[in-house]
Amino acid sequence: MLLYFYKNPKCGEVYNIGGSKFSNISMIEAIAYFEKVLSKKANIVYCDQPRKGDHIWYISCVDKFRSHYPEWNYTYDIYKIMDEICVKGDFDNSC
Repeated sequence: MLLYFYKNPKCGEVYNIGGSKFSNISMIEAIAYFEKVLSKKANIVYCDQPRKGDHIWYISCVDKFRSHYPEWNYTYDIYKIMDEICVKGDFDNSC
């Protein structure tokens, strides 16, 4: 995304960046996926009260960027991102 802007900047424009609906899942789904891939149980604590300022759900709208750079498209979906985290992460449970 940033490379497209770098190669062809639009003066004075501001864009949302993020995964949009293409690359978005809940924390519960993400934890379940990591537990399955890593064959480890996550050590989590659930609190019923949200932290001040937390979003209940947020999805970036990248429509403006897409309209200015129609040749751009996502290359990583959420599972590819999480798989890369699993491969490169340090999950030895030492902390």
